[in-house]
Amino acid sequence: MTSLNTLRLTVIQEAPEPRDLAANFSRVSEVIFAAHDADLVVFPELFLSGYQTTALDEIALLVDDPRIAGLADCCRSAGTALLAGFVERAPGGFFDAYLAIDRDGTIRNAIRKTHLFGTEREAFLSGDALEPVTLCDTRVGVLNCFELEFPEVSRTLVLRGAALLVAGSANMHPYERDHVIASSSRALENRLPVAYANRVGSESGHSFCGSSRIIDRDGSVLASLDSVETGSLTAEVEVGLRSDGVVDMVGQRRPELYEP
Repeated sequence: MTSLNTLRLTVIQEAPEPRDLAANFSRVSEVIFAAHDADLVVFPELFLSGYQTTALDEIALLVDDPRIAGLADCCRSAGTALLAGFVERAPGGFFDAYLAIDRDGTIRNAIRKTHLFGTEREAFLSGDALEPVTLCDTRVGVLNCFELEFPEVSRTLVLRGAALLVAGSANMHPYERDHVIASSSRALENRLPVAYANRVGSESGHSFCGSSRIIDRDGSVLASLDSVETGSLTAEVEVGLRSDGVVDMVGQRRPELYEP
């Protein structure tokens, strides 16, 4: 594995099998073992279920599901942490959520999407917390698709200690440009690396637009995929570095001016 201040990130750009939990769990396990030299593997939004907004009771999972415990065993064996989107079952409904498993197999609390897009608001409950998750001894701010387009979400996670931003998405045409710009902007305005994992393929009436990328803290693109190809990206990023001087965007904030 890499040194304390360097993380090796792998981003997966693929299309899951719609509503086929067994196939998607199998694929995630396969990738974890294949990417054993990575510190953290990131899959797109709702990868374990596919991008589904109906009949969610059939594909929803609790975090203590035995299948998720199986993924934790894979992470422990490979020494690789995981972020993967899934439908979380909860009292009163369902969340569009991210599964977070550390490289020692510790399963963290699900990260629930707070800003729902379009008809997602009819299918899912809205998460009500923004808090970084600890993975690979690093505070990671996880953004779920539409959340990437709100600067306030990333900045709040950074102010609460995030040293890396990871965005998973099921972004679709015609919004490819929105996320390309937003991912670079979130990196540059916070001076933190950003890993962005979007899916490809078609499902539920949408055509998804890929363009996954890993972006350095200065906004430069370290690795990227186009809008249609299936594949993965790997890059090393420095975390825990503090910006200073004229590029210390967080330190130069004047919040007393920002209230409406």
